[in-house]
Amino acid sequence: MGIENREYLRDEYDGPGPMRFSASSVQVKLIIVTVAVFILQLLTTRNGDSVVTRWLDLSGPDLYQRGQVWRLLTYAFCHSVNDPFHLIFNMMTLYFAAETLQRLLGQKELLWFYCCSAMFAGMSAVVVYAVMDRNAAVIGASGAVCAMFGVVTMHYPRQRVMLMGLFQMEMRWVLAVFMLLPVLMGQLSGTRVSHAAHFGGLLFGYLYFKSHMQLSRWWDNFAGRIAMKRRNKGKLRIFAPTAATDSNLHAQMDAILDKINREGEASLTQRERNVLIQAGNKLRKERG
Repeated sequence: MGIENREYLRDEYDGPGPMRFSASSVQVKLIIVTVAVFILQLLTTRNGDSVVTRWLDLSGPDLYQRGQVWRLLTYAFCHSVNDPFHLIFNMMTLYFAAETLQRLLGQKELLWFYCCSAMFAGMSAVVVYAVMDRNAAVIGASGAVCAMFGVVTMHYPRQRVMLMGLFQMEMRWVLAVFMLLPVLMGQLSGTRVSHAAHFGGLLFGYLYFKSHMQLSRWWDNFAGRIAMKRRNKGKLRIFAPTAATDSNLHAQMDAILDKINREGEASLTQRERNVLIQAGNKLRKERG
C-alpha cells in the first residue's frame, strides 16, 4: 500500500465510522475490567452496601485525610449496583467514542487519556464537594466518558450520527444532550448524579484538545530521562540519524505508518519523523 493511500495522509477524513469489535482493543479491555468489577460489587453487596464499592469509591476524606490516592482511578470502574443502566449506558458510550479516538490517538495514548481524564474528573468532584461541604462518594466512568465524547465532538462537530435508528443529529448537539440529560433526569427522579465529575471530564477533554497533549509521549520522555540518568553518568553519545535510501524508503514508510495506526503519531521517534519528512518531499517531487 502506497503512502498516499493511507487514511491519515489524505486531505479529508470522514469522521466517526461504524463500530468494529476487536477483543484486543483498549476499549474492550476497559469494558471487561469494568464489568468484572461490577460483578464483584454485586457478589459483595449485603443490605445495599458493597465491600468492593467501599474499597474503590472516591471521597474527599479517603483522598486527602487517609492518602488513598488510588481511588482517583478505581472509582471509575465502579457503578451503582441498584441501577444497571448506569453501567450499560457508560459502556456503550465508551465503546462508541473510543472507536473513533483509537484511530486518532492510537491504543497507548487512548489508555493514558482515559485514565487521566477519570482522575481529573474525580478530582473535580472532590474539590466541588469540599467547597459545598458535602461528604459524598463518587463512582462511575461518566467523567472519563464525557471527556472522550467531548474530544470526538471537537474533532468532528458537524458530523451527523444516527440516534436510536430514528433520526440524525450533529455531534455537537448530541454532546449537548449527553451533558444536559443527566442534569434533567436527576432533577426529575431525585437520583444523585455527580455533575461535577461530568463537567470536569468535559473540561479535561477540552484542555487536551486545545493544548494538543501527548500524555504517553510525556511519560515516555520522563521515564526515558530517568532511565538514562541511571545508565549513563557522565557519558555522552551523539547520534546522527541517516537518511533513508530510495530502495528501502517505501518499506520504512509502511512500517512507520503501521506504527501510527497501532500506537498513534505521538509514539514516533525523531528518526521516524525524519523519514516521514523525507518521504513526503520525495513524493511531492515525483508528482512534479
